[in-house]
Amino acid sequence: MENNLREVVGRIINEVGLATDQGRTDINLALEDALLPILKPVFNLQHLINLNRVQRNYPGIDLGDDHDRVCFQISATTTLEKVKKTLQIFIDKRYYNDFDELYVLVLVKKQSTYSQSATDRIVGDDFEFNTRQHIIDLGDVLKLVSGLRLTAQKSILREFKIILGDVIEYKSLQDTPIPISRELLTNLVDVVVPPFVYVGVVDIDEKNVLADAKLQLGANRNRYSKRSVVKMAMILNGVESLSWIFYDKRIFSFAPIEGSGIETIVDIGTLEKLNSSDLYDSGNESNLNLFQQLLGAEVEEQLSGKYVERDRKSRFFYFNPVKEGNKVRNEQWIGKKRAKRNVFEQVQQKKDPTKVAHCKHLSFRLSFMRFQQQWYVSIVPSWYYTYGGYKSKFHDQLLVTQKRLEYNNSVRNHVRFIAYFLKVLGEGGSSELKFGDVLKLDALFEGDEERTHHED
Repeated sequence: MENNLREVVGRIINEVGLATDQGRTDINLALEDALLPILKPVFNLQHLINLNRVQRNYPGIDLGDDHDRVCFQISATTTLEKVKKTLQIFIDKRYYNDFDELYVLVLVKKQSTYSQSATDRIVGDDFEFNTRQHIIDLGDVLKLVSGLRLTAQKSILREFKIILGDVIEYKSLQDTPIPISRELLTNLVDVVVPPFVYVGVVDIDEKNVLADAKLQLGANRNRYSKRSVVKMAMILNGVESLSWIFYDKRIFSFAPIEGSGIETIVDIGTLEKLNSSDLYDSGNESNLNLFQQLLGAEVEEQLSGKYVERDRKSRFFYFNPVKEGNKVRNEQWIGKKRAKRNVFEQVQQKKDPTKVAHCKHLSFRLSFMRFQQQWYVSIVPSWYYTYGGYKSKFHDQLLVTQKRLEYNNSVRNHVRFIAYFLKVLGEGGSSELKFGDVLKLDALFEGDEERTHHED
């Protein structure tokens, strides 16, 4: 048993020493938990725990038993300077109020001597630290193990073998590729939101609106939602705007209601001008959701003028042809250089090229979010397939096939193009909703970039 213990501990010391020579002096972090089942019986400390589990990076000490008031600093560094630094932190943090003994456990062979006077100057009369007794290595631990019963030695031998495996595994990380820093393109675009929201209480006679809508707009359903009735009232008054939200009997808009035509369906005496932050910073989730919906309505209004339609059910946007009958739509954009992007295409049947198989539209979802006091919009690109102006019955199958053909670079360019399109859109209009650039981050990668399929 003693021979087996010496062999395993000797190999641990040798492997840790090699790792330290390679500059991996943080190996102690990998072994803190592994040493607990050894130090507990050797020092008779049944309440010994990893202090870093209690408080991450517990400064100065790693393991501690506040019941028997003993703690350990685990280190792969043997120098006196390391010991002095540990003691200085111990004194500065007043750990001596919680622990009576501090051991510095070195994972390699310790120095033959350490200056007692140097450590005394640090601890003074606050604490007792004996360099011969309290600076130990695995060889010293092994001597204490030999005094235990055979069953305990067998258990500790098993734990030392686990530690040896951990050290070898830790060293093997040296052979892995060194992570390199790359610029990571996110699908987030920074946004400047309008500073004010205008509110007015809706004042309409629903029965009259529905009667007029039946005659002038062909409305023939028995029931309509409150929002639909409000929209019909707007249309009847010549207001075609999409940039508004109806909630709790009130109209919300980023544009002043008075003078927009919307004032024809609201009570003028109820008009208010709110700071946008009054909604999104109110702490009320309903107000935040309302503001996000209003942002979506605002961008829908902007995109409608560029022949980009919003699917009312799934809420995604998709590009339409600029003119009815156009078979292709290309958009100019600037990535690294000026280029064209196909955003709509009429696809003919293979068997009969004179017939249309379906139409393929570039599509995307937008989700507005706010963190760290900044608003962003998330862009999720996709494709939409139609036939005869409606969703194709083969849409799902066509979409799966298309996404199998697209890899990281394809999706990245979709995001960059849509972000560019939104930014230019905001620059040319009167809306105060403005889109900025795609958010870029520094990230670490190992090896070659994988070719990952396009999935939401």
